[in-house]
Amino acid sequence: MKISSSYISMAGQSKSEEIHIKRESLKSWVGNERPDFEGVNGQAGQLSALKPDIADISEQAKNLLAGSKKSPEEIQPEQLEGVYEPGDRERQQLLLLQKLLEALSGKKIKFFMPDRISIKNTGMGSSLALTNPPQAAARQGWGLEYEYHEFNYEHEIMSFASTGTIKTADGREIGFSVRLNMSREFMSSKNISIRAGDALMTDPLVINYDGPASKLTDTKYAFDLDSDGTPDQISFVGQGSGFLALDLNNDGAINNGGELFGPDSGNGFAELAAYDQDHNNWIDENDEIFNSLRIWTKDAQGNDRLFALGEKGIGAIYLGNVNTPFSIKDERNDIQGQVRTTGIFIRENGSAGTVQQIDLVV
Repeated sequence: MKISSSYISMAGQSKSEEIHIKRESLKSWVGNERPDFEGVNGQAGQLSALKPDIADISEQAKNLLAGSKKSPEEIQPEQLEGVYEPGDRERQQLLLLQKLLEALSGKKIKFFMPDRISIKNTGMGSSLALTNPPQAAARQGWGLEYEYHEFNYEHEIMSFASTGTIKTADGREIGFSVRLNMSREFMSSKNISIRAGDALMTDPLVINYDGPASKLTDTKYAFDLDSDGTPDQISFVGQGSGFLALDLNNDGAINNGGELFGPDSGNGFAELAAYDQDHNNWIDENDEIFNSLRIWTKDAQGNDRLFALGEKGIGAIYLGNVNTPFSIKDERNDIQGQVRTTGIFIRENGSAGTVQQIDLVV
């Protein structure tokens, strides 16, 4: 081919975006009472220096993050298999916390830091044989709460276009159009949460009777979650979910965290397992507690409602569960709660739903 003349037009455009967010907080104390770090009792001004920094991200970044999340129905068990290898940063953080714990407790502390952790999809066939409800742990006289959250996002796109007309020496005229698009996207997140000593344990069980996962309200409600006699300001679970409760004094109301499963001991599934009389790893109609359990919800006006399990079609609650750490945040990206573990329940019609242990921010 011999080109005698040509007219060529070319254009290219590229765009890249990077978002890096880190949030870290460490709260420690010596004494039998946890200080009011959050300023609930009007001391926020005095303790503001102890609050973690909060980074706001753009609406575009929030949309990108929201679009990348999969609902629980989309995640298959085999996708959870793999190998996690702790990095140098995680090891350094654990060593720092080890020194802090030793200084606070006066005892030798040893953390288990494996080189590799295999994650497998295994059955939950172990039998839990607790006979008495667990009691709250004795006070240690010190406490530590450490939270680390990291989010990284990269997005890059490139587009190229060219059109033109070519005339050859033999009289041919050739018109062409070429387009090329390239893109890449990367996202990672890391969450570390460590509590020790008398660190705050506010982890009630939530049963999602009409929805795949728990959501939390922006509205705060007064409720004595840690049973210390002082109301805490907490977010409530959203529509389709409710706290699993046991009305101990039969007054038709849930009065404090002692009537929920988890806030006193930090392990709601273990507290519930104490009532598994036939040790089949299920809370079902074979167990006396089944007909006494209630699902505590609020209606649109904020009024309390209590439902028996049967009223929501729930036939049995499985006591097995796995760690599923996940942060629940509001539209401003402020954390409202942290999912700790997730299990399942079976409805009378044979379908399954989820039970979650959520650490509420108070």
